Amino acid sequence: MKASALPSPAPRLLPKALRSLRALHVATHIAGCFLLPATNRNTSPEARDPLSIWCQRLLSKFGVEVTIDGSLPGPGPFLIVSNHISWMDILLIRHLTAAQFIAKEEISLWPVIGSGARRAGTLFISREKLSSFHSILEQVCQRFDENKSVALFPEGTTTTGESLLPFRSGLFQSSLRTGIPVLPVAIRYETLTGNHNLAVSYTGGESFGKSFWRTLGEPRIMARLSLCRPIFPEKKSRKELATEARHSILSALSGQDSQPGKNLSFPLPS
Repeated sequence: MKASALPSPAPRLLPKALRSLRALHVATHIAGCFLLPATNRNTSPEARDPLSIWCQRLLSKFGVEVTIDGSLPGPGPFLIVSNHISWMDILLIRHLTAAQFIAKEEISLWPVIGSGARRAGTLFISREKLSSFHSILEQVCQRFDENKSVALFPEGTTTTGESLLPFRSGLFQSSLRTGIPVLPVAIRYETLTGNHNLAVSYTGGESFGKSFWRTLGEPRIMARLSLCRPIFPEKKSRKELATEARHSILSALSGQDSQPGKNLSFPLPS
């Protein structure tokens, strides 16, 4: 009788000493962010600007290896929408393209991170103020006029990556107003065996410090970005745009839909 195969052992976390050393390298790199020039609104979306390179190198210090399915369909600009799993999502998208993000207002007050977000040109929105929404909508349209892409997470919160929440449709109005296409991007964090890497998720009211320390303990993180086909806003409502973008991301996460193009898989340089 043939013995059944034993399950693969779970990857071990880094010892505390190595995790602490990695934390030091990460902290030193983060400090270097403040030596970068503030984001220039007129930087072309396809440019490898200093902040994109900085994000790429920071990912490498976390032991992240990135696979990109497909390629950017053109110079843009785009309204980039993605599922939201972790604070690391911003680094992944920002190393890919010089987009500006929409974030909740509270982040602007966070020590270190808030200052870095402001320098990166982040647009901050208050969910409690209708006037804030209208102001952000105008600013997004202005960024498009300046040939700048804008990225947002329309779920409005993070998940473990095992499900996809309904998309809030409000800021899809910017695509309707300007004619700028929506570019859905699916993010998935994987273990070496291809399963969901739940250690990277940042959910449930967990403190940033706890999430940060746990992520530092992962020896290797496999991150996959699937670039879906752009969605053009003609003859669509904002809810239809949101629904179609969500369906594209769901399909990409299940391996059924991403842009045609060469798959790029590379470890990021240190």
